[in-house]
Amino acid sequence: MAEDFRTLLMETDRLVDGDRWFGDIQIGGWFYFSPQAGPFHESRPQTLQGPMGYESFELRLQTVQGVISYGRWGAWEELQKRPWAKLFATTTPTVLFAPDVPVATCQEIYEDLLAYARTHPLP
Repeated sequence: MAEDFRTLLMETDRLVDGDRWFGDIQIGGWFYFSPQAGPFHESRPQTLQGPMGYESFELRLQTVQGVISYGRWGAWEELQKRPWAKLFATTTPTVLFAPDVPVATCQEIYEDLLAYARTHPLP
């Protein structure tokens, strides 16, 4: 089991209106894993907490080189077979978005992305 992804979250931006952003976690040159939570994100609770204070996160996935859904960097062609894939909207080819993803599912996704990056050489 990989380390808890929440221990890797670092606040990178806090706006005057109370919005806050955690920095993306880069995985093996392949992915950006971006869990976000707070008053302006689809998370539980929707208040400012430390990373361990959330039950769920708004989650974005993208590949380092841009397009995640097809082509040379099209990791989604394989990852869409995972049980958690149905949580994501695939309305753009570059960023996948899922609201209100439970912490345990975020951890599973993080570990699946780590495994993918370990077993697939970069194009």
